[in-house]
Amino acid sequence: MKSAAARVSEVNSYPQVLGKAVIVRALYEGRDISATWDALMKRVSENLQDAGAFFDLANILYTVRQPEKAALSQKAAIEISRTFHIRNGAGTGPTVLVFVVAGDFMANTPIEFLLEKSDANILLHFVDGNTVDLSEVPEHDVAFIGIGESAENAEVLERLQHLLRGWRGPILNNAPQRIAALSRDAVAETFKDEPSILAPFTTRVPRDRLLSSNADLQRIGGISSWPIIIRPVGTHAGGGLEKISSHAELESYLQGHGESEFYVAPFVDYSGPDGKFRKQRIAFIDGKAYASHLAVSDHWMVHYLSAGMAEHGDRRAEEASWMADFDRDFAARHARAFDALHRRLGLDYFAIDCAELPDGRLLLFEADVAMIVHAMDSENVFPYKKLAMARLFAGFEWALRKRINRAGPIPTQRCAHTGKPAIYQRNDNDCLICVIAMFAGRTYEEVQAIARSCDPAFPLGGPMSHSIMRGVANKCGIVLLSSIYMLWAKPGIIGVISPTIPDAGHAVLWDGEKIIDPGNCERVDRGYVDRCGLEFTQRARDLEPLIAHDDRISYVARAAMVGESN
Repeated sequence: MKSAAARVSEVNSYPQVLGKAVIVRALYEGRDISATWDALMKRVSENLQDAGAFFDLANILYTVRQPEKAALSQKAAIEISRTFHIRNGAGTGPTVLVFVVAGDFMANTPIEFLLEKSDANILLHFVDGNTVDLSEVPEHDVAFIGIGESAENAEVLERLQHLLRGWRGPILNNAPQRIAALSRDAVAETFKDEPSILAPFTTRVPRDRLLSSNADLQRIGGISSWPIIIRPVGTHAGGGLEKISSHAELESYLQGHGESEFYVAPFVDYSGPDGKFRKQRIAFIDGKAYASHLAVSDHWMVHYLSAGMAEHGDRRAEEASWMADFDRDFAARHARAFDALHRRLGLDYFAIDCAELPDGRLLLFEADVAMIVHAMDSENVFPYKKLAMARLFAGFEWALRKRINRAGPIPTQRCAHTGKPAIYQRNDNDCLICVIAMFAGRTYEEVQAIARSCDPAFPLGGPMSHSIMRGVANKCGIVLLSSIYMLWAKPGIIGVISPTIPDAGHAVLWDGEKIIDPGNCERVDRGYVDRCGLEFTQRARDLEPLIAHDDRISYVARAAMVGESN
């Protein structure tokens, strides 16, 4: 392992750049950055190998909406260096390695905004479809997969899924295949049977089918009536998005859009009683929801910048109230939907755009890891945003530090019933190994060895079946009994719906005082158990009072039934 001084030296050896947060903030606030531009141009004219200057020029060009020139400048930068260093604050915080791809601001998670107020060092490491291995990635404290879903990114996400197998260091969003599943049609399919969420049926339709002279809604499929909404595949931020109410309007739309494939979905009127439309952006970090913004608009296509939030004090007051009461109001009302979002998408970080329907459901417009979440709005006009965004950014920093701490030799949390350190997962399949080890006061390795003695075919790292679990428990001198009961005064194993892996179960430990989740989510608390609990498993002798009580209740009930029959 390199010394701290050697690691700092290595970090500083990569081209240091301003990054998009500094540049976008300056332009967003209307400041003159011509001096910065001139200095960067001077650097590249004097040194065509100045990757950092090319990189920052690209971000300026993207911000002022010159994407072709920006792409050329970014390409020049990446050909010189695959890694770029952004130093935040004092630079004394953790080093965060971020896997990114070439592209505009929608191509990757805007991590520069999330960590802008921190002391973290960000290492943006570019990968692509030709990346063959990750053996030479820079040293770091924690990694993050920051590549957004898009057709252009599908190949590199598929490659990363393979390359990251066996990754042992702390990492967030280590699920490229789940990021790839955030396409609009896939997200709609994911939540089609979730009663707390309306994700309108969305389908990809080739241009030629839409152009067909006898095209109708039945040919599009899954849509029964006008109006519909349509947009070209691959667009974001409302690009090419329109509401269509007839065949004539559809033909006119296609005449103005030459793309080969489109997303089509039914239009859902989500206006409130006052006729206005409200769209919320919410970030999810380790399963916890954070308010990002609420836009109130007269138009169904809501964008924060065009909604007139700065001009309407009543709209800002509504957003301020929504942010201040978010945890106890909006998040509480939609707790089931939030659980479903985190559980089914299975990502450590993502954001959604949504609205609230009159029937109480959450209307889900989009889910992605690359939505812009920032704190650039004027504090004079939006004073209430500072605290809400500070909470969001602190939550992201804490998620990073939590991963780093769990990779260390001494876990901070201890089991109340044994006094021994908590044991955390090493992969997606070993929650029962960890929980039994904590329950029995054994080590991870001891439980694996015992499982192998019960069944030589047991795969190291799990998953563990219930039958093997009982065999391991018996060899540890513990008799387990699964039931619908839970004696909260005694330690036990709790089976819940997984908060991180779609359509899977998960095991956590109740140590007599608190729930310890061996995974990377803090959403599993008593409330989550109430909503998503599957079963409880405790020592047979601990459950005896409950079983005896049940027998007494059953006896009384049977006696009452006999008495009634007479």
